[in-house]
Amino acid sequence: MIFIISITQRCRSPIDAEVPEWSGSEHLYEILAKPSPIDAEVPEWSNGTGLGPVGLVPTKVRILASAFIIKMQIKEQIKEVSVVKCKDYSQKKIDEAVSKALKLIEFNPENYRNKKILIKPNILGSYEKNQIAITTHPSVVRAVCKIFKKVNAKIYIGESSFMNTDKAFKKSGIEKIAKEYSFNKKPIIFEQEKLIKIHDNKSKILKTFPIAEIVKKVDLIVNIPKMKTHSLARVTLGIKNLYGLIPGGLKQRFHKKAGGNKFSEILVDIYQNVKDKVKLNILDGVVGMEGHGPASGEQKKSGFILASKDTVALDIAASKIMDFNPKKIPAIKFSVKRGLYTGYGFELKGLKKLPVIHFKKPRELSLKSKLRRLFSREQPIVCDIEKCIKCGTCAKHCPAKAITLKPYPIIDKRKCIRCFCCMEVCPVNALSLGKPGDNMWQNSKNAEKN
Repeated sequence: MIFIISITQRCRSPIDAEVPEWSGSEHLYEILAKPSPIDAEVPEWSNGTGLGPVGLVPTKVRILASAFIIKMQIKEQIKEVSVVKCKDYSQKKIDEAVSKALKLIEFNPENYRNKKILIKPNILGSYEKNQIAITTHPSVVRAVCKIFKKVNAKIYIGESSFMNTDKAFKKSGIEKIAKEYSFNKKPIIFEQEKLIKIHDNKSKILKTFPIAEIVKKVDLIVNIPKMKTHSLARVTLGIKNLYGLIPGGLKQRFHKKAGGNKFSEILVDIYQNVKDKVKLNILDGVVGMEGHGPASGEQKKSGFILASKDTVALDIAASKIMDFNPKKIPAIKFSVKRGLYTGYGFELKGLKKLPVIHFKKPRELSLKSKLRRLFSREQPIVCDIEKCIKCGTCAKHCPAKAITLKPYPIIDKRKCIRCFCCMEVCPVNALSLGKPGDNMWQNSKNAEKN
């Protein structure tokens, strides 16, 4: 509203008193959306100079001009998000949905003819079950590759999983696509690439962090997240997917550095340093995950492909579809607070009304004090020993070294930072959040409380 004040101050005249008082931005949308009664009463100008009888542009004309300029500014800030129905992963349907989603947001692949493109899917790890709900589906990655192949782009497909990225690429089916479409005929594993350091004094937590050099060398990053809930970040969408740009085991260290909502501050630290490269986001929302995401939840068929040139806009739209309040998603809230996006609005393309599909929420996680955590009845991390294969992956990847095997996982509550890395990396989804008072070991006659 500062812009409105500056205009009226520069255009003072006795009839400026007719300018209505605008109480807030929500009223502004109403004013700009509807023609005012005064619009039809622009006085006739007495000469061809464009000046009124007193040598000033009439107030009613000034109001219209101001409103038009402000409306254009708002439209520039509010980004488009396309939502396209897609019932399954047949390649033909996915190709059509992705192509339509890009056209709706007026993304032109020709702008990247002969350019370097990095495709960043969501490949969390190598899972025996529920891969369709955990990982970006290979048909979506293939559809994107086809689009950029037509403009002779140099395509790279990169990721750093929580564990065994090379194995995760194979398991996901995306390695095969990389061999077919990638410029170097193989997937990019960020922890195996040359790293550079990012320095950012404006970051809240990560003032310095390493990233694969290729991230900064490409002309475009195509961010392809999966529509899932997340036990720590509430949802894992566009912003969270960029955490996979951090190489290897550093992700576990960063979890230890900032638990709770501070973890989402880290996500935004990373996002603000790659934002200029991430100019296309395509969300795989055909099948997602609800409940104990990002790996231990349940399949959720939503049947949509989303696309946006802006990552935050995509996350706002997707979280609303999932029946979350975007103002309560820490990564979105922090992005808006830092000025990386204006407000919580977006322009919907493809549908007249945004659909809402209720996703089961991850169980409440936060007990802000370690003292409260020790003495209150919080939800424990539990292990289903009928699923557990005693592989030790959870203990190996625990950043706080809070897990030991005896012979199944035992978690030291005094060391546990509640980052839930163990739940994410478990290859058989044996770990999950239980109810207060539950045994650590589930489905065991001899289970002991811990």
